Amino acid sequence: MDWKGKTVSAGGEIFPLLSLRQVHGDRVVYADGNLQKAEDFWQMEGDALITRTPGIALGVFTADCLPILLYDPIGKAAGIVHAGWRGSARGISRKAVEKMKELFQTRSSDLWAALGPCIGPCCYEVDEPVRRAFSSENIPWDLISRPRGEGKWMLDLYEANRFLLEGAGILKEKIQALKICTSCRADAFYSYRNADKIGGRQLNFIALRKDSEVPPG
Repeated sequence: MDWKGKTVSAGGEIFPLLSLRQVHGDRVVYADGNLQKAEDFWQMEGDALITRTPGIALGVFTADCLPILLYDPIGKAAGIVHAGWRGSARGISRKAVEKMKELFQTRSSDLWAALGPCIGPCCYEVDEPVRRAFSSENIPWDLISRPRGEGKWMLDLYEANRFLLEGAGILKEKIQALKICTSCRADAFYSYRNADKIGGRQLNFIALRKDSEVPPG
């Protein structure tokens, strides 16, 4: 991985890496593949990227937040989402799917979603302000949390975003979750809540191969 040149390699190919200044919001940014503006992406605020351009990688950085990779094998489109509790409460994963529908005519039934490692409901204790935030997206609180004493709950980011993705039309069987807790496995992953040293973040990325053909239209 070459951070100076901001490139990543996968499957024998090297891809320029585009990422954003993550702010725990719900902004979805379209990456049109104009690499002359690649540096602009790194200064741009947002928490989700989508593209239909082969040969570039979209990345998000996480250390307890949930990374979500989206892929449309029919329309040859991809997306990536950084979903912490704030972004999840604002429906960022659903909004990323909606933006792919709007710009690429993606059909929800064609989409696959991969949910990577994040802090699990075994370790993610939250309070009343978090519960109130989720009410804005009508996400059933009982579905995504369990009580932990007065005014405390254990939050499940996987279930929150599964609810949003299914609500956006992605088929249940096409939503795959690793369900590895970054806090429990701080030996293998960076964890903001369970950091015993200077913390880091893991890079999650998705790329369309350079030989991917974009359908006409």
